[in-house]
Amino acid sequence: MKLHAILQAGRSMVRSIRVLLFRKDGVAAIEFAMVAPLMLLLFVGSVEFSQALTVDRRVSQIASSTADLVAREKSITTADMEGIMDIIDHLMSPYDNSRLRVTLLNVYSAINNASDVKVCWSYNHNGGANTYSDNQSYSLPSGILGKGSSAIVAEVVYDYQPLIFNMFIESVFRMEEKFYLKPRLSNSVEYNGKKCL
Repeated sequence: MKLHAILQAGRSMVRSIRVLLFRKDGVAAIEFAMVAPLMLLLFVGSVEFSQALTVDRRVSQIASSTADLVAREKSITTADMEGIMDIIDHLMSPYDNSRLRVTLLNVYSAINNASDVKVCWSYNHNGGANTYSDNQSYSLPSGILGKGSSAIVAEVVYDYQPLIFNMFIESVFRMEEKFYLKPRLSNSVEYNGKKCL
């Protein structure tokens, strides 16, 4: 009698397992539970990537805009520079503009040697991307300056901190851009009365 009850219980258990193996009721929920974390990671990653790409484009736009605004002038003052920096702070919004550092400078080449390039003047915003002193040597890519000419250089650095992944990535990513323009109205741009050439 006991053996018969045990065999009956065993057959019942095998039938129950077979029924469970061939049922498809919870398959969709299990598949969703497996795919949902991957989909969430892809979504968050695409948001983070597009955010970083937007900030990088803004950094490039700021470099070109500041160099262009200075290159349009014959002379410029510190007050003019501060006005330009107010503009670029607006260009950077809604992103944190305290992470944005800009250095504007006018470099010039020697009359007899185009590769002998020196800094005429520089202006720093938020501490600047780099610090230069007057008449310091400056390295330019070849072909930008001819003998006895000058260029406006905008160096922009932005310390980008991820929007969502900042919980996992505590360090910042440094985004840098340099832009070179020749002055339009004169051979060089005077800064607070200082001529370069």
